Amino acid sequence: MHRFIPHTLAYVCIVMLIASCHSHNQQSAQTSQQDSLQALENQILHVHDSLMGKIGDLRRASATMQHLRDSLHLQNAVWDRIINQLSLADSAMFNWMGQFDIDKDTAQPDLRKQYLITQLQYVEQVKDSMYRALDSAQILLKPYTER
Repeated sequence: MHRFIPHTLAYVCIVMLIASCHSHNQQSAQTSQQDSLQALENQILHVHDSLMGKIGDLRRASATMQHLRDSLHLQNAVWDRIINQLSLADSAMFNWMGQFDIDKDTAQPDLRKQYLITQLQYVEQVKDSMYRALDSAQILLKPYTER
Protein backbone atom coordinates (compact mmCIF):
# COMPACT_ATOMS: atom_id res chain seq x y z
CA MET A 1 0.00 0.00 0.00
CA HIS A 2 2.80 2.41 0.87
CA ARG A 3 4.37 1.91 -2.54
CA PHE A 4 1.12 2.88 -4.20
CA ILE A 5 0.90 6.29 -2.46
CA PRO A 6 4.18 7.76 -3.82
CA HIS A 7 3.29 6.68 -7.37
CA THR A 8 -0.19 8.11 -7.07
CA LEU A 9 1.16 11.30 -5.56
CA ALA A 10 3.70 11.64 -8.37
CA TYR A 11 0.99 11.02 -10.95
CA VAL A 12 -1.30 13.66 -9.39
CA CYS A 13 1.57 16.18 -9.31
CA ILE A 14 2.35 15.57 -12.99
CA VAL A 15 -1.30 15.97 -13.98
CA MET A 16 -1.54 19.20 -11.98
CA LEU A 17 1.65 20.53 -13.57
CA ILE A 18 0.36 19.79 -17.07
CA ALA A 19 -3.00 21.38 -16.29
CA SER A 20 -1.26 24.43 -14.88
CA CYS A 21 0.86 24.84 -18.02
CA HIS A 22 -2.20 24.45 -20.24
CA SER A 23 -4.09 27.05 -18.23
CA HIS A 24 -1.15 29.45 -18.44
CA ASN A 25 -0.97 29.01 -22.24
CA GLN A 26 -4.70 29.74 -22.56
CA GLN A 27 -4.37 32.87 -20.43
CA SER A 28 -1.37 33.98 -22.47
CA ALA A 29 -3.31 33.49 -25.73
CA GLN A 30 -6.29 35.42 -24.35
CA THR A 31 -4.04 38.26 -23.22
CA SER A 32 -2.36 38.37 -26.62
CA GLN A 33 -5.75 38.47 -28.35
CA GLN A 34 -6.95 41.23 -26.02
CA ASP A 35 -3.77 43.22 -26.71
CA SER A 36 -4.34 42.82 -30.45
CA LEU A 37 -7.94 44.04 -30.16
CA GLN A 38 -6.86 46.96 -27.99
CA ALA A 39 -4.22 47.91 -30.56
CA LEU A 40 -6.87 47.96 -33.30
CA GLU A 41 -9.17 50.10 -31.15
CA ASN A 42 -6.30 52.49 -30.45
CA GLN A 43 -5.50 52.80 -34.17
CA ILE A 44 -9.13 53.57 -34.99
CA LEU A 45 -9.39 56.16 -32.23
CA HIS A 46 -6.11 57.76 -33.29
CA VAL A 47 -7.37 58.20 -36.86
CA HIS A 48 -10.71 59.48 -35.53
CA ASP A 49 -9.00 62.04 -33.30
CA SER A 50 -6.73 63.28 -36.07
CA LEU A 51 -9.70 63.67 -38.42
CA MET A 52 -11.79 65.52 -35.85
CA GLY A 53 -8.95 68.04 -35.72
CA LYS A 54 -9.36 68.59 -39.47
CA ILE A 55 -13.15 69.05 -39.55
CA GLY A 56 -12.80 72.80 -38.95
CA ASP A 57 -10.28 73.09 -41.81
CA LEU A 58 -12.60 71.12 -44.06
CA ARG A 59 -15.59 73.32 -43.33
CA ARG A 60 -13.59 76.56 -43.60
CA ALA A 61 -12.19 75.50 -46.96
CA SER A 62 -15.68 74.65 -48.20
CA ALA A 63 -17.16 77.94 -46.98
CA THR A 64 -14.27 79.95 -48.46
CA MET A 65 -14.56 78.21 -51.80
CA GLN A 66 -18.33 78.72 -51.91
CA HIS A 67 -17.96 82.38 -50.97
CA LEU A 68 -15.29 83.01 -53.63
CA ARG A 69 -17.22 81.08 -56.25
CA ASP A 70 -20.36 83.09 -55.56
CA SER A 71 -18.75 86.51 -55.13
CA LEU A 72 -16.51 86.13 -58.19
CA HIS A 73 -19.29 84.47 -60.18
CA LEU A 74 -17.05 81.53 -60.98
CA GLN A 75 -18.66 78.99 -63.28
CA ASN A 76 -16.07 76.30 -62.84
CA ALA A 77 -16.72 72.57 -62.70
CA VAL A 78 -13.43 71.99 -60.87
CA TRP A 79 -14.48 74.31 -58.03
CA ASP A 80 -17.87 72.63 -57.83
CA ARG A 81 -16.24 69.20 -57.75
CA ILE A 82 -13.85 70.18 -54.93
CA ILE A 83 -16.65 71.80 -52.91
CA ASN A 84 -18.62 68.58 -53.34
CA GLN A 85 -15.61 66.46 -52.28
CA LEU A 86 -15.23 68.58 -49.13
CA SER A 87 -18.89 68.08 -48.32
CA LEU A 88 -18.72 64.34 -49.00
CA ALA A 89 -15.63 63.94 -46.80
CA ASP A 90 -17.38 65.78 -43.97
CA SER A 91 -20.49 63.61 -44.34
CA ALA A 92 -18.45 60.40 -44.57
CA MET A 93 -16.74 61.19 -41.28
CA PHE A 94 -19.98 61.78 -39.41
CA ASN A 95 -21.73 58.83 -41.07
CA TRP A 96 -18.87 56.57 -39.98
CA MET A 97 -18.99 57.92 -36.42
CA GLY A 98 -22.75 57.36 -36.32
CA GLN A 99 -22.47 53.68 -37.17
CA PHE A 100 -19.22 52.84 -35.34
CA ASP A 101 -19.82 50.77 -32.20
CA ILE A 102 -16.75 50.48 -29.98
CA ASP A 103 -18.46 47.72 -27.97
CA LYS A 104 -19.65 45.56 -30.89
CA ASP A 105 -19.03 41.81 -30.54
CA THR A 106 -17.04 42.12 -27.31
CA ALA A 107 -18.09 38.59 -26.33
CA GLN A 108 -16.79 37.11 -29.60
CA PRO A 109 -13.13 38.08 -30.11
CA ASP A 110 -12.83 36.70 -33.66
CA LEU A 111 -15.89 38.62 -34.86
CA ARG A 112 -14.72 41.69 -32.97
CA LYS A 113 -11.32 41.56 -34.63
CA GLN A 114 -12.89 41.35 -38.09
CA TYR A 115 -15.25 44.22 -37.25
CA LEU A 116 -12.40 46.41 -36.01
CA ILE A 117 -10.25 45.64 -39.07
CA THR A 118 -13.15 46.60 -41.35
CA GLN A 119 -13.77 49.79 -39.38
CA LEU A 120 -10.09 50.74 -39.49
CA GLN A 121 -10.05 50.26 -43.27
CA TYR A 122 -13.18 52.38 -43.62
CA VAL A 123 -11.97 55.25 -41.43
CA GLU A 124 -8.63 55.19 -43.31
CA GLN A 125 -10.60 55.66 -46.56
CA VAL A 126 -12.44 58.58 -44.95
CA LYS A 127 -9.06 60.02 -43.95
CA ASP A 128 -7.72 59.68 -47.50
CA SER A 129 -10.77 61.37 -49.03
CA MET A 130 -10.62 64.16 -46.45
CA TYR A 131 -6.94 64.88 -47.07
CA ARG A 132 -7.34 64.71 -50.86
CA ALA A 133 -10.23 67.17 -50.72
CA LEU A 134 -8.32 69.53 -48.41
CA ASP A 135 -5.19 69.37 -50.58
CA SER A 136 -7.21 70.13 -53.72
CA ALA A 137 -8.99 73.01 -52.00
CA GLN A 138 -5.71 74.51 -50.79
CA ILE A 139 -4.30 74.40 -54.32
CA LEU A 140 -7.33 76.20 -55.74
CA LEU A 141 -7.49 78.72 -52.89
CA LYS A 142 -3.78 79.55 -52.86
CA PRO A 143 -3.95 82.43 -55.39
CA TYR A 144 -6.83 83.99 -53.44
CA THR A 145 -5.34 83.64 -49.97
CA GLU A 146 -1.75 84.80 -50.64
CA ARG A 147 -1.08 88.46 -50.03
